Amino acid sequence: MGFKALLAALLFLFFSFHVLSQPVPNREFRGVWVATVSNLDWPVKGASAENQKAALSAMFDRIKEANLNVVFFQIRTECDAFYSSSREPWSRFLTGTQGVSPGYDPLAFAIEEAHKRGLELHAWFNPYRVNASTSTSLTYAANHVTHTKPAWILSFSNGKKILNPGLPEVRQYITAVVSEVAANYAVDGIHFDDYFYPYPEGNFAGITNEDAGTFSLYGSGFTNIKDWRRNNVNETIRLVHEQLAAIKPGVRFGVSPFGIWKNGVPAGITGMDAYNTIYADPVTWLENQYVDYISPQLYWQIGGAQDYRTLLQWWAGKAYSSSRHLYAGHALYKTTFSEQEVPNQVNITRDNRSQNALGGVLYRAANLTSNTNNIFSNLRNTTFKTPAAPPSMAWKGGHKPAAPGSLTVTLDEATGAHNITWQRNPANTDSFKRYILYNLASPVNNTSDIPDGAVRALTVSESFTINAGEVSLQGAYWAVTELSPDNVESDLSQAATIGGVTAIARKTEKHQLKVYPNPATNRFLVDFELKKNAEVRAELVSLDGKVRTRILRKRFNAGAHTISVERGKLAPGMYLFVLTIDRTRTTKRVLLI
Repeated sequence: MGFKALLAALLFLFFSFHVLSQPVPNREFRGVWVATVSNLDWPVKGASAENQKAALSAMFDRIKEANLNVVFFQIRTECDAFYSSSREPWSRFLTGTQGVSPGYDPLAFAIEEAHKRGLELHAWFNPYRVNASTSTSLTYAANHVTHTKPAWILSFSNGKKILNPGLPEVRQYITAVVSEVAANYAVDGIHFDDYFYPYPEGNFAGITNEDAGTFSLYGSGFTNIKDWRRNNVNETIRLVHEQLAAIKPGVRFGVSPFGIWKNGVPAGITGMDAYNTIYADPVTWLENQYVDYISPQLYWQIGGAQDYRTLLQWWAGKAYSSSRHLYAGHALYKTTFSEQEVPNQVNITRDNRSQNALGGVLYRAANLTSNTNNIFSNLRNTTFKTPAAPPSMAWKGGHKPAAPGSLTVTLDEATGAHNITWQRNPANTDSFKRYILYNLASPVNNTSDIPDGAVRALTVSESFTINAGEVSLQGAYWAVTELSPDNVESDLSQAATIGGVTAIARKTEKHQLKVYPNPATNRFLVDFELKKNAEVRAELVSLDGKVRTRILRKRFNAGAHTISVERGKLAPGMYLFVLTIDRTRTTKRVLLI
């Protein structure tokens, strides 16, 4: 790259930095689907129990690194189980043979590993599917529904089978299956995907008359079999909602329906729809508040016949009018998408926060962790560059934790890192604990006064280290809150800074820096003023927190001073100029070109 081209690129970086650094929400749902059906994301077919555990832990590490906060873990793919079930057999996707124990409880392990990282875990069920494969060579366990309840099954010409939604006993059975998990496991949510009545595929047109006999038995009051089918699904959703409210009211319940409700709704949207094809009516679920959130699969790009923006705004309006949340579904697997498509979709969602569009869910985990289309890098470095906590749901209730105490901040002079510690309030006893660490320009009294972009960590431990390059330029003060399992936030701890509140007050009033020229070529100047004699240390630090140049360390008299900084052999790029005055640290960015 020639000098002019390099200069143009660096200037673009510098002058667009403000745009790229727009604050992200402090509260935002950031989920990802971990698909276990057909071993899509996990586990590797035939892997040992220890290898399965190691792979899941590594995946969760990567999800945490991307600053996501919720995992949708698929635990029931074809009337089977990734958990210890009294009703259904172990999934064949664990060992290769249905009904064979993997030697451990995958759901219990997944919850433990997720909570260890501050991630919520929502148990993902497919409610009706009986067989994910039409292979005739598959053997089903003796306690699988194909053997125990063959009268419950609808079979189709393409070889697929589902539990018959028109049977009241099927709806009760699905409710019981979900209830067993909610009662026995510390899940944070229950999630259904979009498979209700079968999708058309290839030469298969979808359900026709396979359920005519059931309709004749149970269709009283319905003149239209399609309305009856939709009511069957509605009843399943209603029953699960009511049972969860009775068993574990704090658990969030949501569904990810197909992204188009009806063809032509909203205006300009065309395509297959959930209402008329798979007989799913998520608008009814919202209006009756059977679900806490909806995650429509908006797997189309911005613009076109299934425009993401148009669909997002329509779904947000439906969620808002029902006082429920919308978490948009994003496709990471689309090879036709540009690298910026999904980040741009996230920004559109954020533009609709006032309409309860409060986050999204990514399909699927393997595409995220393998950095398909550079998505991991783009999310981690820009779109989700600061952590966020999931939003709370006022209608779910939940208790407010007591505020943490004894917050202290110390500076590691060798690295410029901030080491922050605090103590949990002994009144808080929930086993799933999370803390939100904020970096603030000035102390605030209420969490509602905290500006977006202030979160520096969502963590489960009572300590955290912030590298020099990750400390906000405007953030002098630190404060922490505790988050309940229901995502209710405590009051703020007392704000603290290096050396205490009084020290930071002196810094913000007296240690103002002027760095010029900026951008700089071979040399730049720094002006600062001291009100009293003090020891001064100056360094240039790269954005990864590494000290690149130690400029000086000496004692200065009170008054105005100017430091001349030589670039030396430093490569072009963005750096932090760090000035430490009697242990109080001030930072400015400088671009070297």
